[in-house]
Amino acid sequence: MSYSRDYHETITVNGSESKTVSYPKSESGGSMTVTVHYTEHVPVNVRINVDTNPFDRSVSSANRQVNFLTGSVVATEAAHIAAKVKSAEDISDTMVEGFFGLIKSEINQQLTEIKPRVEALIIELMQHQQTCAQKKVQLEGDFGRISERYAKIFFDLDKELRNRILLLNQSAVGVHGTLTTRVHRSFSDISTSIATIYNKEGNYLQSMLFASGLKSKALSLIDNAKHYLFSEKNLSAQLQEILIPMEIGVVVTRNIPVLYFESKNQENGNDVAIVSSQQIPTLVSNKAKLKDSFSNSVSKWKTIDSKNREHINTFLKVELSSQESETHNINPRVAQQIMQLWNNDTNIQTNN
Repeated sequence: MSYSRDYHETITVNGSESKTVSYPKSESGGSMTVTVHYTEHVPVNVRINVDTNPFDRSVSSANRQVNFLTGSVVATEAAHIAAKVKSAEDISDTMVEGFFGLIKSEINQQLTEIKPRVEALIIELMQHQQTCAQKKVQLEGDFGRISERYAKIFFDLDKELRNRILLLNQSAVGVHGTLTTRVHRSFSDISTSIATIYNKEGNYLQSMLFASGLKSKALSLIDNAKHYLFSEKNLSAQLQEILIPMEIGVVVTRNIPVLYFESKNQENGNDVAIVSSQQIPTLVSNKAKLKDSFSNSVSKWKTIDSKNREHINTFLKVELSSQESETHNINPRVAQQIMQLWNNDTNIQTNN
């Protein structure tokens, strides 16, 4: 906005001035220079007009340019942020797709490697299932025959035991029948026409006979219990001879598993250890002989055949499966490592 300012001031001016003065002709006429000193008060009026229109126009132009610059900066910042967000999303999408693609490829590769093994195991399981079904049918037949045979034996034993008990108690049973018949007959024959003394004697006699019968029954019961205990003892001995025969006609060799392993010590020697069942004291007391038999170089060791290896493989699978599913005493990774060690070790030898 343009504006004006007025300033009023009086200035005192001191000075001197030299002038040449001509004087008219007189005797000689001529000119002369005269110096005049003077003091003068001069009034000064100053008006200052300030024109701000160009400055205002430049400020307005600068304001518009600043506003334009602010808008462009905001737009640039928004575009930059959007570009960063899009770039981050693209990078994260690429990383996620790459990671999941890698995982998917590894899983597919593992599935490709595991699928033949699974198919082989399924075939093996189907074969084992067929074998188990055949064994089940065979065992059911054997069980039926054995149970039928022993049921007949037990039935005959029960029948023989009943006959023996009746034979031992024949006299007591006969006396009991006779006394029962006579007592019933006496009760049925008593009438009101019999004399009172006869009734008294009859009642006394009946009481004596009833007490005698009770005593006889008690003695018979004690005797029967004694014979029953003796017969039970004999039956137990016979059943033990039937079910658990003490003698066999063919000597069968039974193998007991023993773990023998060696390890290097600090002196570069071999430390030998044997692990055996604690339920068989003979193995524990004969560890020295076992060590000698294992370390003896004369022993003829040979690689285990495929049939025994298959039996051991089946036993390991069943045992590890039962340990994992029932008692949970073994970690599945440990069981897998055991089976892997077993499958990788092809130089298993035997000395039987």
